[in-house]
Amino acid sequence: MSTGRIEKFWVVRDPSEVSTLDDILFEATLESLILQAKGGLSVEERPRMFLDRESAEADAVARLAVLKGLSAIARGAVQGEVRDATLIRLLDAEGTVVFEAEIGA
Repeated sequence: MSTGRIEKFWVVRDPSEVSTLDDILFEATLESLILQAKGGLSVEERPRMFLDRESAEADAVARLAVLKGLSAIARGAVQGEVRDATLIRLLDAEGTVVFEAEIGA
């Protein structure tokens, strides 16, 4: 019988330039989340809680993909390769579009 109590959950936070999936996705309890906050986890890292790992992992992978995309765009801009960009398109390993946005149009 389910008591409706949430014992454990998954937490995702924003990545840094060197983060891996394991750095930004972790299973937690209320007690361990409090310790994370005392250890430096902040609201600025946009932590989000999930009841299942699959949803949390999808969010974490998306956050990493966005950071990698932004880093690639920034590198291209510094090297003079990004000029008058109006479309950002992120592809997965098979070439399927997973994110697309028009900018500055």
